[in-house]
Amino acid sequence: MCTFNLQCPVTDGSCKCLKQITIPEVIKPIPIPAAFPNDPNMLSILYRLIVQQNEMMRNISVQIQEALAKVLQYTEGSQKNENGSVLQTEEATTPSSLLKFLCGDLCNHSHSLQIANEMPSPAYKERAFSVMLNILDSNGAKVRLSQNVVFKVMLFTADSPPKLLAINTSGDKIMRGTLEAEGNSAVIFRKIIIKEVTSHFRNGSFFFVVVAKDANFIKPFIYPEFVIKARKIYPECLKKKFKTEDCILSSPADDENLDS
Repeated sequence: MCTFNLQCPVTDGSCKCLKQITIPEVIKPIPIPAAFPNDPNMLSILYRLIVQQNEMMRNISVQIQEALAKVLQYTEGSQKNENGSVLQTEEATTPSSLLKFLCGDLCNHSHSLQIANEMPSPAYKERAFSVMLNILDSNGAKVRLSQNVVFKVMLFTADSPPKLLAINTSGDKIMRGTLEAEGNSAVIFRKIIIKEVTSHFRNGSFFFVVVAKDANFIKPFIYPEFVIKARKIYPECLKKKFKTEDCILSSPADDENLDS
């Protein structure tokens, strides 16, 4: 009987069973021949089956390692692509890119908006301020339109692409007050209140934007680096607070307790 094949009739070792076993493929299991309990070759058969299983497990381990290497290679490639796309969007938004974001390819405006008062620098959270804008023609002169146009206030982040802000970090509306106004030569937003600070966002600032509704011929007004800070505490408030604390510390009840 052949040493490498139980079914091979050659006994002098001239068969090709050894070459077939050394082929680098998954070894096919050798069929277990029928044997009786008193068969003297049972131990040798079991030994060869164990050797065969070890060889099969080694081949399976090699195949798993090769598959894992391919998966890791694919994962690294996809991560590089993702990082590349992130790097492309790491640049902050500029006024020109925001204008293109708002208007698309329709950027040929015959009229524009010009600020008529000073923008608060900085503005304060929950503190009202007003904004007045004049409507100008292509030559930069003030004009009066034939009919009123509705204008709207919006806030955008400095992300790329920019994001329109509707709610603050607490889940409330980020703005209240006069957010829409009409005008044909000038537009006034008498009371704008913003309920968020810009330090929570990229670049620490917003884009303050005023757009005309249903009037694409008017260029949107974009005010960059609009900063909003926490409410300012005036010295008068601090004095009142300290006086209140002094009164509490020097109350008559405390003096009686100290005397006793």
